[in-house]
Amino acid sequence: MDAIILYFIQANLGIVVFYLFYRLFLHKDTFFKEKRFTVLLGIVFSALYPLIDLSSIIQGSKPIASFANSLSISLPEILVSGKGIHTESLTNQDLLYLLYAVMVVLFLIRIISQTLTVFQLVINGKKQVLEDQTIIRLPAKSAPFSFFGWIFINPDEHSSADQIEILHHERAHVRQFHSFDVLCSEIVCALFWINPFVWLLKMHLRANLEYLADKDVIHSGFDLKSYQYHLLRLSFQLAPNKINNGFNVSQLKNRIVMMNKKKTSLAGLCKYAFILPLFAMILLTNYACKPKKDKPAEVTTSAKVDTTKTTIKVLNKPMTEAPMEGVEQMPEFPGGEAGLMKFLSKNVHYPTSASEMGIQGRVILRFVISKTGDVSQVEVIRGLDPACDKEAVRVVKMMPKWTPGKQNGRNVPVYFTLPIRYQLSTK
Repeated sequence: MDAIILYFIQANLGIVVFYLFYRLFLHKDTFFKEKRFTVLLGIVFSALYPLIDLSSIIQGSKPIASFANSLSISLPEILVSGKGIHTESLTNQDLLYLLYAVMVVLFLIRIISQTLTVFQLVINGKKQVLEDQTIIRLPAKSAPFSFFGWIFINPDEHSSADQIEILHHERAHVRQFHSFDVLCSEIVCALFWINPFVWLLKMHLRANLEYLADKDVIHSGFDLKSYQYHLLRLSFQLAPNKINNGFNVSQLKNRIVMMNKKKTSLAGLCKYAFILPLFAMILLTNYACKPKKDKPAEVTTSAKVDTTKTTIKVLNKPMTEAPMEGVEQMPEFPGGEAGLMKFLSKNVHYPTSASEMGIQGRVILRFVISKTGDVSQVEVIRGLDPACDKEAVRVVKMMPKWTPGKQNGRNVPVYFTLPIRYQLSTK
């Protein structure tokens, strides 16, 4: 499960870096089409770059985005107590995952609810033709909007001249598929709701779509001042929901400023080329910060256990091939996960010295299942107490041969992590 936390940290950091780049260099430009594409690209990149295995690219091999497989390399946490061993049903970390997932589901339900509201208007709303355009009538005091190919408006609320401007504005939204951007931004906000920068990006993306539609109206020959006064007249109307493209007055001041703003010089387009070096820098930084998998396969710890010095020394034979984190067919313990739990419950014991000193906590081990199925390169990557560490290492080294993992039809070495938590029983 640690891979999930790592993914969300990396994705959210990517969003923060991209937003700062956008805000500093692109925010005030009048290149609305380029900004639309850049924002969408930045969001997609932030969501996908943690899945890119840059090390395989550097080594000249085919890149493998093995996020789904990598989730399975962390074995279930084992809880060791004085009365025995069992897998913990629900940890604090699980509760955090659950809370986050509940919020994601609630936001997704909101998106679905808003979308269904639009479909309900499509099904139940009265349709009529206005200026050669089929529209769906809205209730009174509702602001006009569009959603994909549908345009919603109440003609009784607007003059004939205003109706023409509204239709042209909404046709621009429909023609340029702006609803796709809106839907994508809502889904991304639902998935990364905890990150305030993703909400800011959504706000800028939505505003930029309005700038695009406004620009289309003005370039079609409509009077600029008349159009701006029209926006002011709509200030009392409310949009039915947030999932649509609306002919509304949200951020009205910014929209009017953009309509009157002098066009950014063509030289300003050069700034957009820097998005590629930015992406490359994020990828390289992510690669540099990852723990290297080729550390020496020797772990030595020394401490006093049961009044005697105990040294744990794990020696492993050098491997000719670097272990992988995710493969097409993961290694399997004899008897599967149930067999592994049975093996651990039979062999892991709470060290007497640790129990007497009231030591509790988690030991995390990392080991490799070799091409032949042997357990090798056992190391403590997060220790607790020498006695507990020694016991965890002892049991892992006792494991029988696994069924090796496979990639492209051949056996390959694969990393695994195993968390073992020692907890004293309370009476």
